[in-house]
Amino acid sequence: MSEALNSLLPEYEFTEHHTTVVLGTPEQVFASVEAMDLSDSRIARTLMRLWRIPAKLVMKNVSDRNMSVDDFLPLICTPPTDLVRGLIGGSNSPKDKATVDAAAFRAFNQPGCIKLAWAFWLTDLGDNRVRVDTETRVLCTDKKTLRGFTVYWYIIRPWSGLIRLRLLASIKRHTETGSKA
Repeated sequence: MSEALNSLLPEYEFTEHHTTVVLGTPEQVFASVEAMDLSDSRIARTLMRLWRIPAKLVMKNVSDRNMSVDDFLPLICTPPTDLVRGLIGGSNSPKDKATVDAAAFRAFNQPGCIKLAWAFWLTDLGDNRVRVDTETRVLCTDKKTLRGFTVYWYIIRPWSGLIRLRLLASIKRHTETGSKA
């Protein structure tokens, strides 16, 4: 369990968790976690294009470009154990994303929005093995948003999970072989 994630989003309606074991030191694995990028994966790019179809049905101002890791706000980074990024989306989301730090993310509660926290935490298993956990949590700030997002979540959840599994595989490959994350 990630204390960093719990500190940012202790209550949530939706969650997804995945894990893998990587050969390397915590520092090596953490560097791979920091270097990952959604845009490097053909599957992620394709799924992001498909993601926009249901997203436009339940959210306003959905971009026509694919998301990247840079679209997520850096909220907590404590090498070599925790990295948490976040996203606030919806009609009342903050206009200036640069002003959203961990405290602002925690406190945000404007209706018509979702708060998404995406965490990675590492556990040193010894013998040059590190367990990497990733968990995504989503909180809707009102009942109307919850109703719309529930439909959206059940459409995209399997594909979102596939992207996260691919990211974990990429982190493992990058750490163990030195190829791009």
